[in-house]
Amino acid sequence: MTKSNSPKTVLITGASTGFGRDTAETLASDRHFVFASMRDMERRNKPHADELRRKGIKVVELDVTEDTSVEKAVSEVLSQTKKVDVVINNAGIASAGVSEAFTSEQLRDLFEVNVFGVHRVLRAVLPVLREQGDGLVINIGSILGRVTFPFFEQSAIVSPHY
Repeated sequence: MTKSNSPKTVLITGASTGFGRDTAETLASDRHFVFASMRDMERRNKPHADELRRKGIKVVELDVTEDTSVEKAVSEVLSQTKKVDVVINNAGIASAGVSEAFTSEQLRDLFEVNVFGVHRVLRAVLPVLREQGDGLVINIGSILGRVTFPFFEQSAIVSPHY
């Protein structure tokens, strides 16, 4: 997506901070129409959402752990743009500690975001991309999907802030 390409409509999950936010700001500065998504925009992530809006970036509430939230966010993007060209699955969480210290619920939370969250977003956008006959999906992953580090609960996708 270089400057010579026509502007694209881009939806990014987990865009409040880190790679997601950097990607949103970079693509917006390259004149792409960016929807930076995050959860809890009215409380915890309000400063992040406000700052992105000041930079001309659309912000949409999206919690990858909830079907209705994902569907609503994709519908909101489509209502404003009528298309989605690029989806960047960036939302992720990581946990550090010895494996036996993690509860089953904590491990389920990791999978809800890092595995099922990606699937939820794909399930919502792939029919749109197929209907358009065009689109790009980028799934941001982590080295933790291939390499083991002591005291890290393994997961396929990791971002320090979701």
